[in-house]
Amino acid sequence: MDINTKLNGNGDRRGMNPKSRENLEKRNLNGNNHASKDYSITSAVRKIIDEPVEERWLHVEDKGKGITWRQAIAKSLLVHALQGKQGAVSELLDRLEGKVPAPVRLADFEGKELVFKVVRDCLPIPGDMEGGK
Repeated sequence: MDINTKLNGNGDRRGMNPKSRENLEKRNLNGNNHASKDYSITSAVRKIIDEPVEERWLHVEDKGKGITWRQAIAKSLLVHALQGKQGAVSELLDRLEGKVPAPVRLADFEGKELVFKVVRDCLPIPGDMEGGK
């Protein structure tokens, strides 16, 4: 390696080429690798979710009813669940009844101390309608 070769903080030459530095500056890296709020898929979906669906995407029986994207997606989820598609069934149950909590196996804590803390401030005292406050 040439004695005049510049190294980065990791001791190698990655990113030291002037073109590499120029490309990094163009990207405007600010430590956030997520899409901006205006450019995210979620924000795009939120803008159109309550608009009517184009007829070409609907089943024959739904055409002409002015169904929104939200309604069409809900119906599709229900239909797929009725067809026994496990992903649709799981998603539907999670949304309707809440996710099933992961079981805690005591064997995972073998040899370790378990500490339970009971907070009485939020539990009602029997016979007290004010909840103990």
